[in-house]
Amino acid sequence: EFTEKLVFVAAHWNFGICDHSSPKTLALDFSGCSNRKHARLLHKFPPMGPFTVCTQLRFDLETFGVSTVFSYSIQSYANEFQLQARVIRSKPVHLALLVHGTRGPYKKAFDHDDSWHSVCVSWSQNGGHWAIYAHDYVIGQGDGLNSTDSLGPDGLFIIGQELETFGGSFKSESFSGSVTELHIWDRVLNSSEIFTMEKKCSPISSGLVFKWSEAAMEMENSLTKSNIYTTQLKFGNNFFTASRISSVSVYSEMKV
Repeated sequence: EFTEKLVFVAAHWNFGICDHSSPKTLALDFSGCSNRKHARLLHKFPPMGPFTVCTQLRFDLETFGVSTVFSYSIQSYANEFQLQARVIRSKPVHLALLVHGTRGPYKKAFDHDDSWHSVCVSWSQNGGHWAIYAHDYVIGQGDGLNSTDSLGPDGLFIIGQELETFGGSFKSESFSGSVTELHIWDRVLNSSEIFTMEKKCSPISSGLVFKWSEAAMEMENSLTKSNIYTTQLKFGNNFFTASRISSVSVYSEMKV
């Protein structure tokens, strides 16, 4: 069944969905804490010393606890890299980065509301330096998070779930909400680059190895996708985006 709805979200450049030059952008909707719903990136990953992942997230208002927003697994190690979220009722969303089985501290990111939020995470094998950004602000950073090994090649990058074993079943810490505009770079983006990228609402091309695209993913057949059309409106000194979301169920088989 095809449905349409009109949603208003904040769109001052560092809040919510950007007003992209493209008329629409794909959003993946994960609802109900399902241990099935997920998408896999169709990308062959080399060994990664430094990297950055940026995305836009919206968290379900009625789901609480720890969840895995996205994860990367290799044959020799299932918990190679993850972005985890912790949501407690009436508290802000907290985020933590996990690298090679070692999790960094949870950091307060943004309010648990029905808005879109921009998130970037970066890590470097050089000193194990890591950073988490929310709306282009550094909310947490540190050193010593697995400084001995690069991330392994030929892994599975999964959105919405954490693998128990490489190519196996999922754990119970599934993400509930929506994801869009996920991009990956093979280098660490600095603060000024993230600031500029969010201001221009466009991914930086230097080092970009994965660009958000429906054709670049396989989606489990119960996952729902949405086409988000944005039109920027100005009210005084504030900007808002009217986003028309056309939701359809995805019917494509996927094997991990």
